[in-house]
Amino acid sequence: MSMTTAPEARAASAQTPVLTVAAQSRWLCNGVAAAPDGTLFLGLPRFPDHTETPSLVRVEPDGALSPFPGGTWNAWSQGKDGRDAFVMVNAVHVFNDGTLWVVDQGTVAGRAVPGAQKIVRLDPRTGTVLAVLRFGDSILPAGATMNDLRLHDHMLYVTDSGLGGIIVHDLAANRTLRRLSGHPLLRKPDGAAQKGQAGRVLADAAGRRPAVASDMIELDADGAWLYWATPTGPVRRIATALLADETLTDAELAAAIQTIAEIPTISGTAMDTLGNLYLSDAENRRIAVLTPQGRMLTLVQDDRLASPDALFIDGQRRLCIPASQLENLAANTGGDDRTRAPWQVLSLPLPRELAGIRLGDAVTGRPPSRGLSDIYGIEHVAMTVPDMEAAIRFLEQAFGATLLYRHLKLTDQPLTAADVGRINGLPETATMRGACQMRLGNGANIELFQLTGIGRTEAAGINDIGLNHFSMVVDDIAQATKRFAAAGGTLLEGPNDLGLNETGAGNQLWFGRMPWGTWVEFMTFRSPLRYDAGATQERRFPARG
Repeated sequence: MSMTTAPEARAASAQTPVLTVAAQSRWLCNGVAAAPDGTLFLGLPRFPDHTETPSLVRVEPDGALSPFPGGTWNAWSQGKDGRDAFVMVNAVHVFNDGTLWVVDQGTVAGRAVPGAQKIVRLDPRTGTVLAVLRFGDSILPAGATMNDLRLHDHMLYVTDSGLGGIIVHDLAANRTLRRLSGHPLLRKPDGAAQKGQAGRVLADAAGRRPAVASDMIELDADGAWLYWATPTGPVRRIATALLADETLTDAELAAAIQTIAEIPTISGTAMDTLGNLYLSDAENRRIAVLTPQGRMLTLVQDDRLASPDALFIDGQRRLCIPASQLENLAANTGGDDRTRAPWQVLSLPLPRELAGIRLGDAVTGRPPSRGLSDIYGIEHVAMTVPDMEAAIRFLEQAFGATLLYRHLKLTDQPLTAADVGRINGLPETATMRGACQMRLGNGANIELFQLTGIGRTEAAGINDIGLNHFSMVVDDIAQATKRFAAAGGTLLEGPNDLGLNETGAGNQLWFGRMPWGTWVEFMTFRSPLRYDAGATQERRFPARG
C-alpha cells in the first residue's frame, strides 16, 4: 500500500450502490457477521443506558432476533458470574472455518467483571460453544480491553483498545504474545479528537473526550500485513512475521511500523482481497475506500449511516454496516443520550470497481490459491483396528491422545459397501462398525476404523507396499517409549542414533509396534540436519506448546 494519500476524497462512479436494510434491532447494535449460508448475527454491547440486552442475536428468516446461543449465555445481569455468559460483546466475526467468533470485553461502565473477558467460538448452526479463549494477566494486564480480532490460518490477532497493544495467539501451538503494549503508536495521538457528524467533537457531561487506543484491525489476504487504527487514525501497519518473532523487542517492532494514511474519525473497517481498506467514516456518514494506491474514494454516503461501525463483507460480496449511533451516546453528547431505536444494519452489494479501481472479495483468513494446488499438509492418518475402544484407550495411555468424536458408534447401525463403498472403497465382504477421530499432539490427527469381514489380522509392515508406519517427534525418547511399552506396545532395539543427513548429537530413533500391529517411529532431534544442495525448504516439525 502506498505511503501517501491523495488529499481529495474522490466521488464514486455513476453506478453508486444503494443501501438496503438487512436487519433491525431494538437494542443498540455495533457489530454484524454473516455465516456461510448468509444468516446474520448481531453484536449488542452493554453501554451505559443500554445494559438490558441479550448481547448476541441471530437474525431469523422473518427478521426476528433470537438470543444466541440462548440460555445463560444471553441472560447475564449485574452481580452474576460472567465467565460463561456474555457481558460486553464488542466484536463478532466469521472467518473461513465458518464458525462465529465473539469478543467479550467483560466490562460494564468501565468496570471489569472478574473472569468475564474472553473470546468465544460458536457453531452458528447449533449454538454449540466450540472453544473459549481466556488470557492471563501477562497478556491482559489491568486496564487492557480486547476490542476486535482477525484470523489467518492458525494465527489470531486481537487489538487492545484499553492500554494499546496487539495480542498474537497461535491456535496450533497454544502460544500467546503481547506486543507493543502501551506504545504511543498504538494509542490515540496527542491532540487528536474523536468526532461525530460534521466534525462535532465527542465529550461527556464533564467535557472528557474518548481516548480509545488500538481499535480497528485488519489483515491482508496473505496474512503478511496487520493494519490497525485508533478511531482518530492514522492507519498503520506492521509485518506479521515481525510480530511473531519473539527475539524482537517492542522498540525494534515500533521501528518497523509504517504509517499508511491520515483519516477522519472511523468506527470500523473491512479489507478485501485486493488490498482495499473500507472505512466507516463517522464524520461524513459514508463508507470510504482507501485503495492500495493511496486514493480515498467514497463508496456510499447516506444520512442513515449514523456512526457506521464494524464492517463485514460476506461470501456473496455483500457489505454489511451496523449504524451504531455511538456518537449519540450520553458519553459523547455532553450527558444526553440521543440514540433512538430501532438500530439498523444496512447493506449493499459491492461493485466490481469503483472510480476505475477494482474491488475484491472478503478476506476470510484462508491463504489465497497459488495456482496448482491448495495442499497444506497431512491432516490425519487412518488405521483399521480390531477393537476401537481398546485402541482409543491405548492411544490415550501411550501418547496422551484425546478423543475428539465418534462419528460411527459401535451401537449405531453398521455401514455396508452399499452405504459408503463408492466413497471410501469398503468392499462388499466387509462392514464398518465404528469410526472415531483423535488428536495426537500438534501433528496429524488419527482416525480409527473397526471393521468386520476383513481377511487380515495384522497391520501392514515394512515388507508391504504402501504406508507402513508413522513417526512422532518427542523431547525425551526414553520417557516416551517407556510410556508406550507400559500401555501395551512392543519395542524393537533402541534407542538408535540417526545417520547420514540426520547425524548429530541427540538425534535418535526407536521403533515400536502397537497391539494391532501398526508401527510407530519415535524420533528426537537435538542437532541440525544437513540438507542437499538446492533444497528450498527445511523439514517440517510439529509445533511445540
